Amino acid sequence: MLKYISFQGVLFLIAGFLASYSSNEAPQASAQIIHISASGDLSGRVIIPINNTNTRRFRGSGYRNRGGSSNSTNSSDENTSPYVNTIVSAHPVSYELPDDISGKETPIRQKNAEFTPNVTPVTVGTIVQFVNDDPFFHNVFSLTPGSRFNIGRRPTGDVYSRQIDPPKWKVTGVGPISLFCDIHSQMNATILSLDTPYFTRVNEDGTFTLPNLPDGEYEIRVFSPGLEIISQNVTIQSNQETSVTLNVVG
Repeated sequence: MLKYISFQGVLFLIAGFLASYSSNEAPQASAQIIHISASGDLSGRVIIPINNTNTRRFRGSGYRNRGGSSNSTNSSDENTSPYVNTIVSAHPVSYELPDDISGKETPIRQKNAEFTPNVTPVTVGTIVQFVNDDPFFHNVFSLTPGSRFNIGRRPTGDVYSRQIDPPKWKVTGVGPISLFCDIHSQMNATILSLDTPYFTRVNEDGTFTLPNLPDGEYEIRVFSPGLEIISQNVTIQSNQETSVTLNVVG
């Protein structure tokens, strides 16, 4: 009889332990699944002042303004949409991002004495490759405070009948970084270093979409060369599409 009672007691203790373990662990697993799947979409339209969309930069003006930002676009951009170099980014306010948000290596090419693309958005810490696709030398540099560099004169890969590895540079600052060429004064471009992985290039009609943003509050920013950076706060909720209209001030 005592053996039977003892055996029942052991079973009772084991059952109690399993019930306690299940009640403690199951809610945590469920919460993690909900957190991972909790996301919504942000869409909207950017409106740029018409009188700021046809900016031209004449040859030689780069030397006169190299201490400032590169506010113009490449000549090949002049006949395309004014939104081609406009970037929308979502910066989390209600939660923190990981320390390392660097992205994959991103090329900036020099072709026909122009930078392509003219505006390159990357996350801070990303490696940028400067690739010379022209049959002549380029010398890319920046005078942006905190991000100064000069890669020296670089030939095309076919000049010496061997492949020249494109020089690399790690983005360490946050904000617009102006690029120039020491040989071709009309060349200018911008690296937009961002402290968020949530960004997109605006479509030709001014619309944009940022899908699958984790739930929370965000500061939405718009960058367009030569214009003020504007921002607006929004709240993203699960399985919902939030829409905004962003008017850029000239």
